[in-house]
Amino acid sequence: MTQVAQVKRILSPELAEIAVVRQGACSHNCSDCGGCMTAAQPTVTARAENRVGAREGELVVVETASAQLLGMMAFVYLLPMVLLIGGYIAAQAAGLTVGWCILVGLAAFAVSILLIVALDRWIKRTKRIQFKITSVQYG
Repeated sequence: MTQVAQVKRILSPELAEIAVVRQGACSHNCSDCGGCMTAAQPTVTARAENRVGAREGELVVVETASAQLLGMMAFVYLLPMVLLIGGYIAAQAAGLTVGWCILVGLAAFAVSILLIVALDRWIKRTKRIQFKITSVQYG
């Protein structure tokens, strides 16, 4: 997966800190939306491998491993729904009333949120999502 980012600062000759505009917030089609307003868009700050010699302030194209990112997205979006429905169905199979089924489903949903928060903290701690600057974007 490729995205456009801005180099915020150079950390070492082969490492840079970048600001990536969240993909859902920007279509990267500036001619259609009237120009880039990245300062107002939600951004993510990350470290990126900089083997192309990008400098501070430049717009660059960064790449992440698509399979890894898609797996994490599936976990974040599907797990809450699966646990909510699964909890409800399991409670129903156990013969509980509708009220209790809803409560068990919501409890399972809450567990999924805790798992997602744990995944997020693990990703931040281990720096699992790696960005690589592939090119500098000119003009």
